[in-house]
Amino acid sequence: MQQDSALRVPGAVKTVAGNVPPKSANPVLPAHQSSGSNNVTTSRYSDELHQSYDHLSLASRLRAHGLSLDDHGTSPPQSPNVPYTEYAFVESQQLLSLPAENVAFLTSKGCLSLPTFNAIDEFVQEYFRHIHPSVPVLDEAKFWRIYRDNRSTGPKISLFVFQSLLLASCPFVSLKTLRQCGFEDMKDAQKQLYNRANLLFQLRTEERPYATAQAAVLLTHYTSAEDPEAGSLWITRAIEHAMLIDSHPSLVVEYAPISLKKRLWWSIFLRDRSLCLGLCRRPQVTSIGFHGWSDWLNTEDFSEELHQSRVYDYATKKRLLDELQKQCELAVLLTDLDILEETWPTS
Repeated sequence: MQQDSALRVPGAVKTVAGNVPPKSANPVLPAHQSSGSNNVTTSRYSDELHQSYDHLSLASRLRAHGLSLDDHGTSPPQSPNVPYTEYAFVESQQLLSLPAENVAFLTSKGCLSLPTFNAIDEFVQEYFRHIHPSVPVLDEAKFWRIYRDNRSTGPKISLFVFQSLLLASCPFVSLKTLRQCGFEDMKDAQKQLYNRANLLFQLRTEERPYATAQAAVLLTHYTSAEDPEAGSLWITRAIEHAMLIDSHPSLVVEYAPISLKKRLWWSIFLRDRSLCLGLCRRPQVTSIGFHGWSDWLNTEDFSEELHQSRVYDYATKKRLLDELQKQCELAVLLTDLDILEETWPTS
């Protein structure tokens, strides 16, 4: 099997800003936008100091738009959606740097709100049952620790990533729960959840490339007749941001273990192949040596979560990993045989 270390992305531009979908596919954004500011954080300790320092300022800004940073440990009120600040496990680091009108716009569109805890729990459970086994971009063991502990300090889950998770798991959530969240049906839920995540991206509420790449992979699950190119566009964005991880110089320092970066690239590869076969499109990743990640996924890459999943036992997780490895082998085989290129209709 010939391996090529180069990553070829046909039609991809060098900057993310150039990959904005057509105006008709997105809600109208405020006229004034800011690129935000990036804070260099090199350790968990400095992260916590930064969170403490900005707490009062962020609380003041958010209260102006009906949000609160108080009472993280209490149960959210009984309403379809609550401010994301009701949950200590979620964060949006760049929100403080956005103009007030952008924060107000995001609030008005529901981007800074999440369902009540019981509903969220169903979304999360269904995500790890149905999406994560074939797209393992998240560290499941770490996710459950952060999610269950719900602490005001320590590691957090990006709001952009979490909103994308809700979108990806939406098709597996019961209609009763979706209606409790204020959605009419699954189609309405998918559209609204996608718009929320998309706006968080458009207004640059997440600057970390690893988190952005994770969310982008999850957003490739969105399909719509009104926006048929959405999945392919998010593949492009996932590739671009994955390539920025560990790049130098960088204003944002984030730690991602090698095993998780490998899982991210294989997830991009698999989603790209899935979209190619399902939508008859050319592949964007045309080499198995994508950005140097040609090593196969192995048990060591999932060693912790195999024992700490809250939805599957060890034996089931191991079988699912075996199936994932077979999917990777099939995707590489299709690439080597140029089958994906042949299925693309010639003009």
